Amino acid sequence: MIELLVTILVSVIGLFSAMQLQLTAVSNTHSSYFRSQAAVISNGLVDQMRANPTGAIAGNYDISLSGSAPSGSSVEATDLAQWRADLTAAMPGATSSVACVAATRICNLVVQWDDSRGLDGNSAEQFTLTLRLP
Repeated sequence: MIELLVTILVSVIGLFSAMQLQLTAVSNTHSSYFRSQAAVISNGLVDQMRANPTGAIAGNYDISLSGSAPSGSSVEATDLAQWRADLTAAMPGATSSVACVAATRICNLVVQWDDSRGLDGNSAEQFTLTLRLP
């Protein structure tokens, strides 16, 4: 009789461990999905900036994480507004920034989102992309 109880206890512990492993895998997959979305959507803005390097070097694409989405009809404002709208639609609590340095022709794009459901539980996860303009 005692052998049966020990067997059941070991089986239950094994099942709970497998369940926890599955929950961790799902959580990490969700975080990975958001990071992939940030990369894909940001690469769209990179292509637009490479098509308009003069505007990027002039600082027309620069925007801070806390800055509001640009309004206006310029190419840069339209690109940034679309980028932010795409990020907001794809990721919870998403915001973004662009900072270009004219002397080095290097631009840094940062995407920040709420990843509190992830394994680390970080409410401000960031993805950074650096590019050099021609």
